Amino acid sequence: MANYSLAFRLMLILGSLLTVLFMIRRIRHSKIQIEDSIFWFLFSGFLLVLSIFPQLASLAAKALGLQAPINVVYLSIIFLLIIKQFFMTLRISQLDSKLKIVTQKVALNEEKIERKSQDD
Repeated sequence: MANYSLAFRLMLILGSLLTVLFMIRRIRHSKIQIEDSIFWFLFSGFLLVLSIFPQLASLAAKALGLQAPINVVYLSIIFLLIIKQFFMTLRISQLDSKLKIVTQKVALNEEKIERKSQDD
């Protein structure tokens, strides 16, 4: 059974631990909401599981007909980040719509205040 190298496993472990530490630090300093960091905690956990149990990647590679387990790791990471990007795009679109509505309401309120002050 072909496994990826020890150096790569250590990089995955280090990367996942650094991500968790970074997210915890950002939460403590109120730079990120807990809901937003959940994805990154799960992503770190995924990397940690793959680095501790490389045979999972080997089994997945066999099941998918891939030549090397490392391809499973890279494809999984790419897939997860594309999903994250998709949900971020949805969220940005919703926020943009809300911003447009709020801007329009503020403009209408300012116009009412201006008209009221002109009438007085």
